[in-house]
Amino acid sequence: MKIKIIVSGKVKENSYRHRIQEYLKWITKYVSVEVIYLKDIDLKKLTEKQLNHINTDIYSICLTEDGAQFSSIEFSEFIFKQNKELVFLIGPAGGHNKLVKELSDINLSFSNLTFPHEMAFLILTEQLYRAISIHHGSKYHRA
Repeated sequence: MKIKIIVSGKVKENSYRHRIQEYLKWITKYVSVEVIYLKDIDLKKLTEKQLNHINTDIYSICLTEDGAQFSSIEFSEFIFKQNKELVFLIGPAGGHNKLVKELSDINLSFSNLTFPHEMAFLILTEQLYRAISIHHGSKYHRA
């Protein structure tokens, strides 16, 4: 399995950056992960760059507050049943362009609440590690 995470904007907050890096380090023991940061200054240019990562060779997952919600176990089952590279798209503060949502294979929400992109990135990396742990039967997920 290969995972690519497309992040709109940089992670400025040190506490987020540190935890994200820890989870990415743990994840890469099991799967390949690539993180790509996109500047989010101009929504049109950002959308074009995001759309470059959506194609039929990959499974694109748009993170948005109005997407489908899974339990951690369901999320683990979901990502491991895909037979393609997974690409997660984390949008800018104003949300994703409608076209990005429409062209993605699935829209995914971690909550009915809205999170800053840095927090969404942290939640994604934690849930990816949890999903991998569930899949491998480790003690990290204790439910």
